[in-house]
Amino acid sequence: MSAKRWLAAVMACFCMLSAAACGSEQAAEEPSSGSLEASMTKNNWGLTGNLDTENNIWHLEFENTGSKEMKLDFPDGQEIEVIITEEGASEPVYIYSEGKVFTQAEKSVEISAGNIRRWDGELDADLLDPENSYRADFRIRAENLDIPALKTSENP
Repeated sequence: MSAKRWLAAVMACFCMLSAAACGSEQAAEEPSSGSLEASMTKNNWGLTGNLDTENNIWHLEFENTGSKEMKLDFPDGQEIEVIITEEGASEPVYIYSEGKVFTQAEKSVEISAGNIRRWDGELDADLLDPENSYRADFRIRAENLDIPALKTSENP
């Protein structure tokens, strides 16, 4: 299934998560049955987040759907933030940036037309209780794009 068709199929859903992620450009994968998803599209880009609660992994994708190269400008080395919270709880069970050190230098990333920048992460196996529901928030920290956080509040 193409990345564009997959993005359109999950457009009304929401999701998030994180781990030791680093961005890369690659093709999209289909989500597993135990996943929460969220996506949004704008004129020349799309954003999709997926939290797989069966495999304790998350994915965040930024797709350049336009015809020209896009540049994402970050205030420092942290490109994304992922926060996972148990439904009804006020404190998160996971914050991507917690305990990590990022460079303080400004950073720019160029994404060619039709390409995807992807961040992946793994969670500790005991972090998510399969008996509970979770809400995940994904955010890309690019300063030059108005990108709100993707949010979920559905059970997998």
